[in-house]
Amino acid sequence: MFSFLLNLVGQTLRRPKRAAETVLALDLDRNALWSALGLVSVVSVLFTEFTMLFVPSEMIVEDGPFPSSPLLLGLVIWGLLVVSVFITHYIGRAFDGRGELKDSLKTVIWMQVVLLALQVVQIALFLISPVIAILFGWVGALYVFYIFLEFVRALHGFRSLGLVLAGAVVSLIGLMFGIALAIGLIAGIFGLELGANV
Repeated sequence: MFSFLLNLVGQTLRRPKRAAETVLALDLDRNALWSALGLVSVVSVLFTEFTMLFVPSEMIVEDGPFPSSPLLLGLVIWGLLVVSVFITHYIGRAFDGRGELKDSLKTVIWMQVVLLALQVVQIALFLISPVIAILFGWVGALYVFYIFLEFVRALHGFRSLGLVLAGAVVSLIGLMFGIALAIGLIAGIFGLELGANV
């Protein structure tokens, strides 16, 4: 299984269109997918906390936008992934897409897996140069966004990548609003201060 996932990550980075076909063709029921979404949320928190160990203190921004508590960070990440699933599905449908909700689940989960794989490389780069590692993180995130567009095009059967980009812009606006609302709500409910971020 690990070998299959590793090969699929490589294919996703090299040939996103073909990888999208492979991921969307996976026969997984909805319950398993929701469980996988929770799992990648937990792993994302672990990777984030581990990565922060390698970040020089002068590169850490105090009073960042995310909770400093790992538990609450996990809730925020899980919430954002859930919102991403529904935005990917319903915005695509609004543009006459034909994708199913469980395929949006597959797409969001897999994008998170690819980001985690790139984060492993980023951690290794921190041992060489923190600046290079940070730049790699930004470039990697932008490239994964392009891959996400290709997956959404395959998911909803769109022909034009421009149409997918337009939908993605609308989705990002909604997601950013959701981020601000979710973080503010969680911080308000638990009476917590926001933590430090790179």
